[in-house]
Amino acid sequence: MNTLKILALLLVLVVQGAWAGVEKTIDGELHIMNGDQPEQGTKLLVFDEVWRAGGEDGDDFFGLISQVAVGEEGNIYLLDTRLSEVPVYSTDGERLDTISREGEGPGETRNPSDMLLLPGGKIGLVQSFPGKVTMLDLQGNPQGVFQPVVEEGGFLFLMDCRVGLDGQLTATGKSFKQAGPTSRTEIGFVSGFDSEGSETVRYVEIITEMDFTKIDVKEDEQNEVRYRCMVVAEDGRVYLNRIRNQYQIEVYHADGTLDRIIEREFVNRPRSEKESRRINAIAEAQLSQVPGAKFAMSEVEPAIGSLAMGPDGNLWVSHSRSGFEQPEGRMATYDVFDKKGNFIKQMAAQCEGDGIADRLFWTKEGSAVLVTGFTDALNSLMSGGAGATEEEDEEAAPMEIIFLKLK
Repeated sequence: MNTLKILALLLVLVVQGAWAGVEKTIDGELHIMNGDQPEQGTKLLVFDEVWRAGGEDGDDFFGLISQVAVGEEGNIYLLDTRLSEVPVYSTDGERLDTISREGEGPGETRNPSDMLLLPGGKIGLVQSFPGKVTMLDLQGNPQGVFQPVVEEGGFLFLMDCRVGLDGQLTATGKSFKQAGPTSRTEIGFVSGFDSEGSETVRYVEIITEMDFTKIDVKEDEQNEVRYRCMVVAEDGRVYLNRIRNQYQIEVYHADGTLDRIIEREFVNRPRSEKESRRINAIAEAQLSQVPGAKFAMSEVEPAIGSLAMGPDGNLWVSHSRSGFEQPEGRMATYDVFDKKGNFIKQMAAQCEGDGIADRLFWTKEGSAVLVTGFTDALNSLMSGGAGATEEEDEEAAPMEIIFLKLK
């Protein structure tokens, strides 16, 4: 091989490996430091529409579809958090059933925040408060309640739940203990629970002492595992983001020990005027019952929007720029990290939809479900209806579900 060919080969190898994460040990912790460009570039995912439901012309009505799961039989299960029910569709779009309903009886929930497909042909609906998992079979028959118990006791609030190795349930949430007439202790956690509901491992613990006479919320200083920012991989490792303004993902072994921290060079996206108005209105609504409460709003959106395990088994990350200023015909672009934490590629979804207002849910079957109007519906639910102008409310179209398959 002549010198020119050797140099050309070396150049190819350098370019291919130029963006692999650099491993650094900081304060005894392994950090994978990635640049702002993926090693393999951006790959396009082109979708075909299979069917749609809801919307202005559909017969079905949805409140807030917040989670999607595909069963072994191929049926699509949609969690409607606002209506406290699970519409079930066939692969060709026929509505087969509606599981659960709002209430306190067997198999019923109120505003479930998450949904799980459990071993043994069961479905679990995660109720935020009081925190519990209501179980049903796939025909909707009640199968009891799974009650996680944390060490501190007190009131339990649950958000996201995932099934890991050996059926262990990993959950994010908070427990509350009253410390006095105007104060309480909040313990934010990410923990694993066995089949009996006993806490077996705690990955993260964030303790906050709340004094309701001196509420001062600074959004830029938020340190908590937010909604949809925790996932569990097939090998049992837990991925989570909890520092609002940092593109940083902590990775834990199933036994609770820290494996590594994944980082990526990232410039936080400034909030738009509409986003700022909405967040400020939501904060005012939530703090209106607390005299003298203060709220310092951030000028930027959170660095990371959500984490998911992609169809390829790698970590897929949605961030504040994923759906922002995308090329024509592209809804959103997602960062993909391999098991070592290297920023290997970006996956761009080419389909209809607004990357800021709508939401894509991925499945392992090479399909995706597009939920229109997701962001506005979620904000409305969280704020009790605050956060939108009358003009925006009048313009809001009914939520639509679009089932997509890769070409």
